[in-house]
Amino acid sequence: MMTINPEVVVTTCGRELNLSNTELVIERSNSLFSYNIHKLQSGEYIIAEKFYANPFNNRYILLNDEQIELLKNL
Repeated sequence: MMTINPEVVVTTCGRELNLSNTELVIERSNSLFSYNIHKLQSGEYIIAEKFYANPFNNRYILLNDEQIELLKNL
């Protein structure tokens, strides 16, 4: 039997990360999906998009500080 940890995710770039050791920076949700940003201990960030109706569409996007700064200026 395989045990699945819901806090361990695989990012769009293929890295496996544990969200239980992160700082939740932004938490937003509505009845369709949630959009959260987590800061890792390494200083990188994860954007977690979770779709309630279809969890197969969930995405975990890994960003570094440079990419976060670029997003702030958009």
